[in-house]
Amino acid sequence: MKKGFFSGLAILPFLFVSCSLDYGTQNEQQKRILPEMILSDVNFARIEKFEETATLQAATLEIFKEDDTIYGNDVSFKSYDNKKVTATGSSEFIKIDNRTSTYLLLGNTNINSIKNGITINSENLKWNDKTSQLTSDDTSVVTIHKLPDAKNNSSLTVTGSGFAFSALSLNYVFNGKVNATIETKN
Repeated sequence: MKKGFFSGLAILPFLFVSCSLDYGTQNEQQKRILPEMILSDVNFARIEKFEETATLQAATLEIFKEDDTIYGNDVSFKSYDNKKVTATGSSEFIKIDNRTSTYLLLGNTNINSIKNGITINSENLKWNDKTSQLTSDDTSVVTIHKLPDAKNNSSLTVTGSGFAFSALSLNYVFNGKVNATIETKN
């Protein structure tokens, strides 16, 4: 019995030493790489003053607490005003930076302002929520299509690069090459 007891005591230190993995700690690089949370088949709604003002659907969202960012794919969204849909959109990929209130939309991106009769398509757009500005980089091609309205019977399609759009004034500019088509009913 004493021999078995001492043999057990002799093995015990090796068991403790051999199990030295620490599953609860991560180095700084791992913290930046690994998301805090991964969500699938996401449906979010923003409620203000007891009224839905925006919705977001995504196949996947990855939330990073360390730098307060959210990454998602296959995203679609809607905005509402007085319970009416004012804008819809979709993008293959999105990066939301909550610290700067910016949204980077990558891949096939479509935005439709129902309220203003404007559609915007591009592969690379950036929305700044603080300034209500939608921009692209200098090389991305952006297409805007303005539908005819009650005042104007013509539609306008503009394609160009170096795009900037103000959602407040509804003015836009292109700093690069531009092609435009105007269609009238007359």
